[in-house]
Amino acid sequence: MHTAESRDPYGAALGAVRQFAEAGRFIPGEALVVTDLAAEVGLSPTPVREALACLAGEGLIERRRGRGYFYPQLTASEVIDLFELQLAFLHAALTLHPRGVGSLRKAVSSIDPLDGTQALFDAIIDQSANRALMTAHHRVAHRLGPVLRAERALAEPSGEPVRRMIEAITEGQLPELLHRLQTYHYKRSAQATPYLKQSGR
Repeated sequence: MHTAESRDPYGAALGAVRQFAEAGRFIPGEALVVTDLAAEVGLSPTPVREALACLAGEGLIERRRGRGYFYPQLTASEVIDLFELQLAFLHAALTLHPRGVGSLRKAVSSIDPLDGTQALFDAIIDQSANRALMTAHHRVAHRLGPVLRAERALAEPSGEPVRRMIEAITEGQLPELLHRLQTYHYKRSAQATPYLKQSGR
C-alpha cells in the first residue's frame, strides 16, 4: 500500500495504520517497525511515529518503554474484561438512554444474522445517539479486533444467537433481549481462550 503525497501526513499515517489494524493485518504481539510502515505507506517516519503514539493512547497499539510499538497481545482475562465493558455499554444504550422500541427496530432492520454479533451491537449502540457512548464502544471494539474476527469465524453458521436477539427487538421484548445478551456474554467469556488461539496468539 502506498499513500499519495498528502497535505496532512499525520492524518494519512493515522488512517493507514488504523486500517491495517482493523483489517487484521497485524498479528497479536507483533512488533511494529516505524521505518517499515513509513516506507509501505509512502510517508516519512515522523508522522507514522506520531500516529502510533496516538493509537497507543487509544489502546489500539501498545507502546513498550525502550522497545517500541507492538500490536497488543491480550490475555484471556483482558478479553473478558473488554467483553464485560461492551456488555455494560449495550446495557446503557438500551436502558439509560432509551429512544423507544421503534428506533431500535429501525436500527436492526437491515442486520443480517450471519454478519455476527458485532454488527448488531454496533447498531444497538448507534441508535442511542450518545456520542460518548458510541466513541467508547468503538474503542473497545477496536481493541477486541482480532478476537472479534476469531469469534465470527467460530460462530454458529446459522447465526441463531443474533437472530434471536433481533427477534426480541422486533417483538419489543427488551427484558428478553437483555437476558439473551447476558447469556451470550457468559458463553463468549467461556470461549475467550479458543478465540485467542484462533486469532493467532
